[in-house]
Amino acid sequence: MTTPKKQRIIVMNGRKILQTQINNEWETTGAIKKAEEGIRPGVYNIYLAKAPSDKNEYEGKILLVDKDNGVFYQQTNKDFIVHQLNAVDGKLVAGKDVVVRYDGEKAALTQINALKNKMVMKI
Repeated sequence: MTTPKKQRIIVMNGRKILQTQINNEWETTGAIKKAEEGIRPGVYNIYLAKAPSDKNEYEGKILLVDKDNGVFYQQTNKDFIVHQLNAVDGKLVAGKDVVVRYDGEKAALTQINALKNKMVMKI
């Protein structure tokens, strides 16, 4: 049985790096790309991502669309969820805030207007 790859995303200086842990060392495994608008600088340990559970709705930012492995990663608060690409109808864009609603095996994708959700305080 093979152990799953430990992967993380590092975002800094406007760039996004995908790294994989190989022999207890983090190695850059993907191209260093421009970070998508909406993804803040930081280290995202996507290897901690959980599969969707009996909860049927997940709200958060898409961090990575991994077409090679047929999955995408979403940050919901402090947690990471790994969704199957074939379960979702709709265009997936990293950096966008979305709600993923499951109905059995299939899921619907709804984009969230980030500005609408921000509270405005008038002085």
